[in-house]
Amino acid sequence: MGLSFPLTSLASETTIPTEEIPSKINVEAILVSIDEFFSKYPFFVAGVTFIWLVVIPLAEEYLQTYKFISAVDAFGKLRDDPSSQLLDVRDTKSLAYLPSPNLRMLNKSVMQVEFREVDENAFVKSVFQNFKDPQSTTLCVIDK
Repeated sequence: MGLSFPLTSLASETTIPTEEIPSKINVEAILVSIDEFFSKYPFFVAGVTFIWLVVIPLAEEYLQTYKFISAVDAFGKLRDDPSSQLLDVRDTKSLAYLPSPNLRMLNKSVMQVEFREVDENAFVKSVFQNFKDPQSTTLCVIDK
C-alpha cells in the first residue's frame, strides 16, 4: 500500500519594489556591523592588529639586510662589484641535475658549500674559511 503526500516547498519568491531600495549608503549600519564584529571576535581583531603593528615591521626590518634579486641582477652585481662572490648551497643531487654557473669570464669561481639543517655551525665555519674577508664580501646565494 503506497501513500503519497505532496512535498511542500519552503522557498518563496519575493521581489523588492525598486522604490524601496535605498539609493544612499547607510553609514550607521556599517559602523554598527563593524562594532558587532569587533565584539564577537576580539581575539581575531587582536591577532590581526598584532600582526599588522608588530610582526610585519619586524619582518621588514629583518629582510632589509637580505635582498632577493633576480639571476640577471646577481650576475650584474658579480660583474660590477669586485668584493661579490657566488655561493652555491645546493646538494650534490641538485648539482648533478643543474651545475653551478660558470664565472670564468668574470675571473671568479663559485664557492660550493652544501647546506644541511642538522649541522648549521659546520656550514658557517666552512663558508667563513672559503672567504678572505667575509665581513666585507657581498654574497649572492644560489639555492633550489
